[in-house]
Amino acid sequence: MDQNFFNRKQELRSRYLACRDGLSFRERKEKSERIKELLQGEIFYQQAQAVLVYMDYRSEVITTGLVEDLFAEGTKRIFAPKVEGMDISFYEVGSMEDFIKGYQGIREPRGEEEKLFVPGKCKGQNILVLVPGAVFDRQRGRLGYGKGFYDRFLGKLSEAVEKGGWEEEGAFVCSAGLAFDCQLAKKIALEAHDRRVDMIVTETGIIR
Repeated sequence: MDQNFFNRKQELRSRYLACRDGLSFRERKEKSERIKELLQGEIFYQQAQAVLVYMDYRSEVITTGLVEDLFAEGTKRIFAPKVEGMDISFYEVGSMEDFIKGYQGIREPRGEEEKLFVPGKCKGQNILVLVPGAVFDRQRGRLGYGKGFYDRFLGKLSEAVEKGGWEEEGAFVCSAGLAFDCQLAKKIALEAHDRRVDMIVTETGIIR
């Protein structure tokens, strides 16, 4: 990667993360509740049979209430991420008791092999992937935190969907970035490995 390009991406991350960090806890809680409501009103959420969640960390959009709602509903399979080396894997969870403190103190599933999310085993199911990030734009571009965890995971999932013939069975796989309005940049310069999300949900609306 060109060093100047790398530096610009880092500067962009730092600037927008500072804006997100500047929100008070009350603001984050209120905005996160509105994001949850908008997401739950989406047909992709309502028709999803499996939801790949993330557990909020630091000043991210708070997902704890959403995950608790999913557990209470009991109608969808719920998978959460665990950092394994340079990648993330998702494991099925059934309650908040299934989480332990993991990578950088983030709540993670224990990682039992029989609960691993394997795309091939979910062929023909409607899947919704919730994606955190540092910066997003209105073209659905996304910058994460620099490790590439979600870029690699979404890339592998996309390949599995294409090879598995999901569309032939009328099922969908949708990625939704959750972000506050203050994380929206005018335009992000993306590299080939940077994955766009299918939609972005903020406290004021949905970008498709």
